[in-house]
Amino acid sequence: MTTAVLAIPIAMLIVLLIVQAALVSHAQAIVDAAAQDGAQAGQGASGNEDVARAAAQSTIGTYAENLLSNVHISSHTSRSQFSVTVEATVKSLIPGYRPTISSTAAGSREVFIPVNQR
Repeated sequence: MTTAVLAIPIAMLIVLLIVQAALVSHAQAIVDAAAQDGAQAGQGASGNEDVARAAAQSTIGTYAENLLSNVHISSHTSRSQFSVTVEATVKSLIPGYRPTISSTAAGSREVFIPVNQR
């Protein structure tokens, strides 16, 4: 009987840890996809930082609206490169544990450069 008093809470804690790890892994995949979608949207000839942020926010809203909080999307652009960083906090099952995740995606911009400027 005494072993059950110790074993059941430990087993429940292990189950909670496994579920929390799965939530963090799933959230990381969604944040990766959001950063990639934002970077891809911003790389086009008509792309800009607002379009990139909207694309990333759309991905998060579609796939992780209730899983993530404190989502912050930032982008950086130069003449030839475009990058998007997405940072968020994953909702936790374990009190006091607030995992934060982030992902950055970057790529070349589609920009026409006249022959005399190459």
